[in-house]
Amino acid sequence: MMGGDCVARIEKLENGYTVEILDPKIQEANAKPKSTYESPWKSYAFTTAEEVKNFVGEHLDKLKPPPDADAEYGQAFNEAAASDD
Repeated sequence: MMGGDCVARIEKLENGYTVEILDPKIQEANAKPKSTYESPWKSYAFTTAEEVKNFVGEHLDKLKPPPDADAEYGQAFNEAAASDD
């Protein structure tokens, strides 16, 4: 189970790598009331470790951790309250 401050996942494959990162735009959209939840994890494929390092280096500062359990509960509560309107 991934959680906490995880902002990237890297998987080594036989023929390269898969990198998953949290998309900040989707995270922002998910935080809005009445928004439809979309998984913020986006996957990218690379053939070399150098490509992975470059990609992660370009994106690392922009990545934000997923909301903690309290923030997720607040978001779900706001969505439920908004649907009662």
